[in-house]
Amino acid sequence: MQEPRTPSPLAPLASRAFLAIWIASMASNIGTQVQSVGEKWQMAHLTASPLLVALIETGTTLPVLGLGLAAGALADILDRRRLLMTTQVFMMLVAGALAALTFLGQVTPTVLLGMSLLIGIGSALSMPAFQAIVPELLPRRDLGAGVALNSAGFNASRALGPALGGFVVGLLGAGWAFTLNAVSFLAVVTVMARWQRPVPTQDLPSERFLGAMKVGFRYVRHSRPLQIILLRALGYTWFAGVIFSLLPVLAIHHLKLSSSAFGLLMGCVGAGAVGVTLFMPRLRARYTANQLLCGFSLLAMVAQFVIAFVPHTLTVAICLFCAGMGWLAVLSTVNTAIQLSVPSWVKARAFGAYQMVWGGSMALGAAFWGAIAQHLGLTTAFALSAAGLGLTLALIGRQRIQVFEEELDLSPHSDGPHRPSPIPLDAGPILVQLEYRIQPDAREAFMEAMGPVRRLRLRDGALRWALFEEPAESKDLLIHFVESYLSSSMGEHLRQHHRNTNADRELLTQAYQWDPKGQPTARHLVAVSEDSPSLIQRIWH
Repeated sequence: MQEPRTPSPLAPLASRAFLAIWIASMASNIGTQVQSVGEKWQMAHLTASPLLVALIETGTTLPVLGLGLAAGALADILDRRRLLMTTQVFMMLVAGALAALTFLGQVTPTVLLGMSLLIGIGSALSMPAFQAIVPELLPRRDLGAGVALNSAGFNASRALGPALGGFVVGLLGAGWAFTLNAVSFLAVVTVMARWQRPVPTQDLPSERFLGAMKVGFRYVRHSRPLQIILLRALGYTWFAGVIFSLLPVLAIHHLKLSSSAFGLLMGCVGAGAVGVTLFMPRLRARYTANQLLCGFSLLAMVAQFVIAFVPHTLTVAICLFCAGMGWLAVLSTVNTAIQLSVPSWVKARAFGAYQMVWGGSMALGAAFWGAIAQHLGLTTAFALSAAGLGLTLALIGRQRIQVFEEELDLSPHSDGPHRPSPIPLDAGPILVQLEYRIQPDAREAFMEAMGPVRRLRLRDGALRWALFEEPAESKDLLIHFVESYLSSSMGEHLRQHHRNTNADRELLTQAYQWDPKGQPTARHLVAVSEDSPSLIQRIWH
C-alpha cells in the first residue's frame, strides 16, 4: 500500500483569500518589527538601564495578559473581519502619533512605554481573531501548513523587519521607522475590506460579552487537552523569550553594534524561523509533536547557554538562528494543536487564552529577566534562562499533546432543527435532568463513561453537574440514575446543544448505550422567581 504523500508546505497559498491575508499581515508585521527596532534603539539611547529597555517588550505584550480572553470572546461573538479592521486602524493612529511626537522631539522613556502599551492593546485585540479565521480560509488537511506559513510569515518579518528597521533608523531616524509602521497597517485594512467573509447562520441570539467570557473560562478550566497545550507554551516562552527582551542590551552595550548591525542580528532569529518552516511538514510526518517540542527546546537551551558564555557577534548570530528555529517549531506546533483540538464555536476564546499565556510569559518574563540582568548581569540572565528551559522540559515534558495522534471530528453535530421551546430564551436558571435505567452488571461501565460526559457538560457551559443514583431494591432490578446539570438560561442551554461536535456526540453515545432505550429521558425545569404569579415549575419534555 502506497504511503500518503506529505502535504506541501506551500499548499495553503492556493487559497486566494489566505494568500492575500497572509501577504498583508506579513507586511504589517514587518512594519511592527521596524517600529520595534526604532523603539528599542531609541530607548537604549535614552537610558542605559537594561530594565527599561526590556520593558519595551513588556509594554508590547502585557496587554495580551489582561485582554487575551476578552479579545477571544469578542472575536467569537462579533464579525471578525470588522474587528480586525478596527484594531488595525487604531494601531495605525497610535504609530502615526508616535512618529509625530518623535519628529517634534517630545519622546521620553515614559512616552515610548506608553505608546508601546497602546500598540500592545491593539495587537492583543486582533491576535485571537487572526488565528481563528485560518480554518475559515483552509480545509482541515492544510491547517498545519497554514499555521506554519502564518508563523513563517511572522518570523520572516522578524528577519526582514529588523534589518529594514536598522537601515531606516540608521539612515533616517526613529521617526521614519514609526511612520513606516503606520503605513503598513493599511495593507491589512485594505484586504479585510475586500474579503467577502461568509456570515455564519444561527437560530439563537448572539452570546453576550460577559457570558461569552465565562463560557470561555469554563472551557479552558475543564478541557484537559487544552490545558496541556497551554502549559507547554508557558514553560517554553517564559525562558526562551529572554532572547527578545535582552538582545538590545547585549547588542548595543556589550557588542557595541551600529543600528544596521543590530537590525541584522535581530533578523537572525527570523531567518532561523523561516528556514525551519520548509522542513516542518516532513518533521511532523516523521516525529511526534512531543518529540519536536523536546528536540527544539533543547536546541534553544544550548543556544542560550552559548550566548551567555561566548558573547561574540558571529557566535551570537548563529545561536540566534538556532533560537529562531526553536521558536517557530515549538510555537507553530502549539498553535496547530489548538487549531485541531478546539471546535469553531470557542476557537477564538481558546486562542485568547493562549495569547494570555504567551503574552503574560513574554511581558512578565521580560521584566523578570531585565531585573536579573540589571542586578546580576547579562551572562547570569542568559545562563539561568537556559537552565530553566532544561528544568521545565524535565518537569512537564511528559505532559503529552495527543491531538496529532487522535483524529477528532470537530465539525458541528446536528440532530436537525430544535423544536421551539415553551420556555422563554431569557428564562433561567435551567435545571436539566436526564434519567437512565442501567442493568446492575453495567453499573461500573456506565459510571466510567459518565466521567467524560461530566467534563463535556462543564466545558460547554454548564454551571454545575451531578450524578445521582437510586439504589435498586433487588439485584435483578434496573438501577435508576439521574444526571443533573444547570444552565444559566434557556438560550444558553440551547447553545450548548449547538456546541456539540461529532466527536462529542460519539462520547455521549458511548454513555447512552448502557440505557436499554439507548437514550435517557430528559426534563428541563426553570427556576421559579419570587415575584412569579404561579409557583408551579414549568417542565419541558
